[in-house]
Amino acid sequence: MCPVERFNPHKTSALKFKRERERDGRSGRSVAIREVTLSEARSDALEFGLATDIFMQLKSGKEASLYIASWRGHPIVLKAYRFWHTSHASKKRGWFAPARMEALAAKEYDMLMAAFRAGMPVPTPIGRVANYLTMRFIGDGLVPAPRLKDMVIEKPESVFEQIVDDYLTMYSVAHYVHGDLSPYNLLWWRGKAWFIDMPQAYAVDTWCNMKRVIFLLERDIRNIVAYFEKYGLIANVEEIVDRFLGCYVPENQMRAVHLYWSKRSRP
Repeated sequence: MCPVERFNPHKTSALKFKRERERDGRSGRSVAIREVTLSEARSDALEFGLATDIFMQLKSGKEASLYIASWRGHPIVLKAYRFWHTSHASKKRGWFAPARMEALAAKEYDMLMAAFRAGMPVPTPIGRVANYLTMRFIGDGLVPAPRLKDMVIEKPESVFEQIVDDYLTMYSVAHYVHGDLSPYNLLWWRGKAWFIDMPQAYAVDTWCNMKRVIFLLERDIRNIVAYFEKYGLIANVEEIVDRFLGCYVPENQMRAVHLYWSKRSRP
């Protein structure tokens, strides 16, 4: 089995061991932190036991690079969070960059596992060490599944309902909002949409900011509704959001929901 490293920022991790080995007793400021490259990702993945081979880079996103790898002959995806070339750069000031990316990798692994256990169509999480995580490869052979935005859907109404129903599962069972849901973050494979790219997912629990939850939920639903409008589908964003809120709200967050409803009902 692939290793899953427990994340604790106050304890030594595989990434810290690697960094200490590179420093070899020298000051941290005198030893540059290398950015993740294909060569670096291959070396780390083999050392950490996350993959048995890496074939090619799949794509590079806002904060991470994806590689097609293998685990004992089976294709998998290796996701490597980059240290510097990332949309999170402004947030990393004052914090050790690799630790920030390690935290994001751990967060996405936990989010994927929660969604997978809830029964959602997501890439099954496999392993996570340092700023790397591995997951099931969605596609045929070594050909990745296309994004929804690049497809022409034959039965748009049923696909729209599938996406909304699965997102409702993510919200009401796994207790997360995606936060960046769009046709760019949905893959089309084996007749249904698969949810991907979840590092920005936000937990819906007793400690959450419910105003933020509703804002992200509205934005995600609006993105999906707007995409399906090209197929002639008309859906009410507020009604869908109400359906979500009617299924689940943490008990201590009801006041924020009632405030949202009262503001919306004002003329």
